[in-house]
Amino acid sequence: MPRPRSRIRYSPVAEVMPIRTTSRVIPSVDPWMAAEMFVSPHVEERRRGFAILVGSEAARRSSLTPYLLASRVDEPDFLLRAQVVQALADYFEIRGHEYRYPPEVRVAIAGYLRRFERPHVLALLDVHRAHCAGAVQLRPDSLSRLLERVPNASVHLTRIAGDKSVALEVRRAAIEVIGQVGFTDALDILTGLEARLEGRRAGQLTLTFAPNDHAEDQELLPALKETLRVLQDDE
Repeated sequence: MPRPRSRIRYSPVAEVMPIRTTSRVIPSVDPWMAAEMFVSPHVEERRRGFAILVGSEAARRSSLTPYLLASRVDEPDFLLRAQVVQALADYFEIRGHEYRYPPEVRVAIAGYLRRFERPHVLALLDVHRAHCAGAVQLRPDSLSRLLERVPNASVHLTRIAGDKSVALEVRRAAIEVIGQVGFTDALDILTGLEARLEGRRAGQLTLTFAPNDHAEDQELLPALKETLRVLQDDE
């Protein structure tokens, strides 16, 4: 007796496993691992750590990231130092009518900036010089956002500007930054510095035997006059 044929029709497609629609789990950013990379003695490792810290919005808002950035404004690699400065300044960016980051984040960073002393200011001046030379990229108001939150920034800058033991290029940078930030409280000190330099130059022009010590200071006059003009306009 012949076997009855089945009415069920099998299709090869039916045997194919269905496509998985579940998305792959992307590992979250580990700020602590990035922090270890960011303080590595190897610059390439530090760059990778920095990229992780600022590449994730969650990592940027972590309390660890602002602390690390503020502690590395003296980063030996100038390209990375400029990026650190820019990342710190970005915390005070205003988009539309509001700050990009919430008050608690900005307050924490401002607390770190209040601890900045002369070495930190010198490190920022080096970034300014590198930017003026075209060696690094920096938004025009980045240094202003940081230095205006450093309580003694104006004092440090004016002292650096008048310190003959400091390289002339750094003194000039200090004068330029005073004008950029708009530290009008430095007006009297810079006016006195201008008077001394002008008086010394006048003495050297009228008396051939006048002392010519620190003659290179005269190169500060153009930047000094420009900064004084800016500050006087701001008053």
